[in-house]
Amino acid sequence: MPRYDEVTQRAGSVRSMTGFTAAEFMALLPHFEHALVAYLQDRTIDGQPRTSRRYTTYDTCPLPTTADKLLFILTYVKQNPLQEVQGQLFGMSQSNANKWIHLLHPVLNRALADQELLPARTADDLAAMLT
Repeated sequence: MPRYDEVTQRAGSVRSMTGFTAAEFMALLPHFEHALVAYLQDRTIDGQPRTSRRYTTYDTCPLPTTADKLLFILTYVKQNPLQEVQGQLFGMSQSNANKWIHLLHPVLNRALADQELLPARTADDLAAMLT
């Protein structure tokens, strides 16, 4: 299963997996981490409201670092694999891949929106960006 530290050892791997250069990936990482922390303050990994303890990464987490989480979701968005394939690639079941995708995709969108990097979805959005 790919880890960010391993992927960066191979030239061009980050770009081929995510569509981002290593520098672009590193520039997005703090914004993604901020959006993830903000999300996990109020919600659990399953999307339920957080009622008691705060989020901590458990020892057997398939995505132990924030860079691994960003690599996972960017790979999913760029490659568009079946969740079963995404799970196999990152060493988890399809159901866990589904859970992580549904957690991390809105977090990625929030991180991109905070930097005003989301693509325009309508002609009105495009016109607003050009003015």
